[in-house]
Amino acid sequence: MSDFADVEQFARQHAACGGLTPTAQSRPGAGGGYLLTITCACGATHDRWVTAEEASQPLPRPSSPPQPRPADASAAALPTTPSAWPARPTPPRPPRIEVSVQPVRRASRGRAVWLVLLLVVALGAGAAAYLSGVPLPGISEQRAVAPRAPAVASPAVTPPPPPPPPPRAALDDIVKTLRQLQADTTPSIALNDYASRVAVTQLSVERLVASAPEPVRARTREVLDVHRLAVGAWRARTVDDKDEWERVGQDPAIDLCPSVKRAADAVSPPSGASRARARGAAVGASLLPLWECAAEKVAALERNPAGG
Repeated sequence: MSDFADVEQFARQHAACGGLTPTAQSRPGAGGGYLLTITCACGATHDRWVTAEEASQPLPRPSSPPQPRPADASAAALPTTPSAWPARPTPPRPPRIEVSVQPVRRASRGRAVWLVLLLVVALGAGAAAYLSGVPLPGISEQRAVAPRAPAVASPAVTPPPPPPPPPRAALDDIVKTLRQLQADTTPSIALNDYASRVAVTQLSVERLVASAPEPVRARTREVLDVHRLAVGAWRARTVDDKDEWERVGQDPAIDLCPSVKRAADAVSPPSGASRARARGAAVGASLLPLWECAAEKVAALERNPAGG
């Protein structure tokens, strides 16, 4: 049998520290054996060599208390002096837990050593909890790992749009385009060619006026409306259709040219004809005044883009 009194004493001394951790290492050599190391939570350690024979034997049983010796005859003859106070009864000793480990084969010495170690640690921890009232340490909880936020893809950076041209540059392009239409509009031009040039000019100017101020846009539209009225009047004169004459006579672009408006307002419709048809016929006879009106508006736009 082995005596583990030093281990029990170490466990009682460090009962209030928080817990004991046993470890065992085999000792190389012919004799074999194990190095028992008990580590306290406070950092103190206690080493104890345990031979292979000690590991295979059961724990030591508590020794029986010594029997009182018989009193001598001389001592019995002496009178006993009564005590003044009643003696305090001796408190009963707490029952001691005994666990016997049966010897096992030499191949199972390691398991026997671990059983001894666990028993010693259990006794020490139980004594610590009884003496200090500190709860036994539990299994350490694993720290929760915070989930990693998903990677957010950075938005694609689009290049900024090119800055619009300054107003004066846009105005110069508009005037240049309108003057080119004016140069192509001559008495020798065919109706279809004139209508095509007006349509192309309108598309080009609409792209240019997007960066121009509002007064420039309004006065540019007036020039194009006059040319569009001239195309309609020329077509009505060519086909000589009643509906075409009335459509031209009701066009609000007539009011943009004062001379053409006066001619349309001064005409008297013949018997059986509508006033709109008579006004359309008057506009159809005023192609040159319409072209002159468009040229004057282009010149005024170039001189004073803001109007007024």
